[in-house]
Amino acid sequence: MTELALLRALLLGSLIVASLGTHRLFFSARSFLARSCLARSVPARSVPARARAHIALNVVGLACAAAGLYSPVPVLAVGWLVFCAGQLAWFAWRDRRALRSLAGLAGAVPLLFSNVSAVWIVGGANDLGILGYGPHFSFYAALHGVVLGWILVGAIAGLAQRDGPDRTLYGAAVMVCFASFLLIAVGIDQLRAIKPVGVIGLSLAIPAAQLVFLRRAWSRHRGAFALGGVSLLGLVFTLTLAWRNELGMAAFPALLEVRGMVSAHGVINAAVVAPSFLLAVILDGDPPDAAA
Repeated sequence: MTELALLRALLLGSLIVASLGTHRLFFSARSFLARSCLARSVPARSVPARARAHIALNVVGLACAAAGLYSPVPVLAVGWLVFCAGQLAWFAWRDRRALRSLAGLAGAVPLLFSNVSAVWIVGGANDLGILGYGPHFSFYAALHGVVLGWILVGAIAGLAQRDGPDRTLYGAAVMVCFASFLLIAVGIDQLRAIKPVGVIGLSLAIPAAQLVFLRRAWSRHRGAFALGGVSLLGLVFTLTLAWRNELGMAAFPALLEVRGMVSAHGVINAAVVAPSFLLAVILDGDPPDAAA
């Protein structure tokens, strides 16, 4: 398997995981924000109807993404970008009041990352040379956006929607991650001095949020605690690789002509770190004041 083929496979798999997680945490009838619609006198029967509509549109969007990545008509990937933009607009319209709060803003962050990654997917699939980069870097940037920005930060944003003493901390962690990603993006080619600041921000905010979650999950759901622990251990390992790479040290040897930062760092984050924490958050349950 070539590096480009591995990136495509990781991307498509991560898009499916991100879609499932986003629906469960933000758009399903059991999500905290969807249930908040009922508090605003939205007809109860419209909530599951909207959830089903979101599933249908998501499936169409994923089909477009798969076709764009693998078919001879890569322009179809634009359909995925359209879905991501519509999903963000839907969220902003439905929860426009919630967006005035830290938790509401945190909920919008992973959906912003979905759009950023979608742009890179379209650029990579169609070799548009966005910012002068080819398909390899475009898919690598898209994978970072999906795995870290959408799935992992999205799980923390989901925690920020739940009532509890740590809600503000989770919301703040999401905003720190958002700011850190911006610093890294600007620092890649322009202000290189600020890139390490962004890496430090991510290295502190995500593990801190996970540790707070683990402290609470220990007494509530041992399965969620175990999955969260696996995610944290994997994250520590991949962060170590990232810092070694950042400092110009050998991170991980190439495997079958695939760079170590893809074969190890990328695979572990996409297959273990992000999905494990997302599942842990989902298993940990709904807010105590919400009906199932």
